[in-house]
Amino acid sequence: MTLEQILRDSAAVLDLSQDLPISDELTLRSNYANQAVQDASAVAQFPEFKKSFDSYAATTIISLPSDFREFHVNPMGLSSGGWTEFGEIKEEEKYNNSDDYCYVTGNPQIGYSAIFSNSVVGMSLSIIYQSYPVGMQSLSSVCELSDPTYVTRKIESYVLYSRGDAKFPTAEGRANTVLLNMVGRKMKSPGGQGADTGMKFRNPLA
Repeated sequence: MTLEQILRDSAAVLDLSQDLPISDELTLRSNYANQAVQDASAVAQFPEFKKSFDSYAATTIISLPSDFREFHVNPMGLSSGGWTEFGEIKEEEKYNNSDDYCYVTGNPQIGYSAIFSNSVVGMSLSIIYQSYPVGMQSLSSVCELSDPTYVTRKIESYVLYSRGDAKFPTAEGRANTVLLNMVGRKMKSPGGQGADTGMKFRNPLA
């Protein structure tokens, strides 16, 4: 679904018309649409934002792609001995740590880098990560989410909240219902079975 279709659908509720909003209202609601996608991407790890990045590790510092948000799973390194998993840790846990590990430094403004333990040098790295949404830059841009109805409902919620409308809680509830359904569908494996989401948990007793 395109941004134009999303805005027309939300206008049918907010304005009782499927005409596109104009001028500042068009800009405002377009911004709301992109904020809705950002909100959804912050709630769960959606496959829509999953990307792969491969690199040869000549050093222990790897510059990550500009759209990197977080690891989807722990990075893997391939050598003649097979695959090695590099568990993500906090930077302060690197001292006297003999495990195969990595941690992320940086921020969206300056970019991110992944710092690995020395054993990574000479390996081919495979990094699967979650990216930030690209967003909808024009009316013809297609929504990145599998269920763009969430964006429609969220625009309605944002606008009603800004108006102080008593119908805001109902609109917000409808948006959250769509989001929860979307998250639930993404937790199923290709065969339709339930799948657990990956957890970045490190046993402190191990």
